[in-house]
Amino acid sequence: MNSQVLKIIKERYSVRDYADRPIEEEKLQTILEAARLAPSASNSQPWHFYVVKNREKIAALAGKMPLGTKVVINSFMAEAPVIIVATAGPIDFLHRAMSFIVKKQWYYLDIGIALEHMVLTAWELGLGSCWIGWFDEKKIKNLLTIPEKEEVVAMLTLGYPKEGSVPHPKIRKNIGEISKIID
Repeated sequence: MNSQVLKIIKERYSVRDYADRPIEEEKLQTILEAARLAPSASNSQPWHFYVVKNREKIAALAGKMPLGTKVVINSFMAEAPVIIVATAGPIDFLHRAMSFIVKKQWYYLDIGIALEHMVLTAWELGLGSCWIGWFDEKKIKNLLTIPEKEEVVAMLTLGYPKEGSVPHPKIRKNIGEISKIID
């Protein structure tokens, strides 16, 4: 079966080496629109996306990792022309109560879906990305003046892959190891 989405999923890889080239505003808005259209539990849309384009702030974000820039595996962040900081909240009482009852923080899934919409759209537009989960939330919030009631969930680097950038091989389990059909 021919699926354009599956083709993009197969091709896409985490880019950690970016070209010194800005992202066109139209492409950035298209990527944000993909996130805006993402589904969320009870249509709560618990996300907010801080789009960082300022070079000094991007360099500072790269330094806000738990062990600093000398040891961090994410120092490549400083090369990205854009970093998107995804936050949750404030979460309303109803969704907080529902999460407590079922012992699931649905907003993490919601934001993950929205970010993945961004990642796939970016790839289709010729841009690379990389998920960032290793960061010091307090330092990020202070740098970007993110309200205390919001939780930084993840960050996403965006940019054109540097020429010669090569993906790491995708080693994935086979379908039989990850699924079970129940008739």
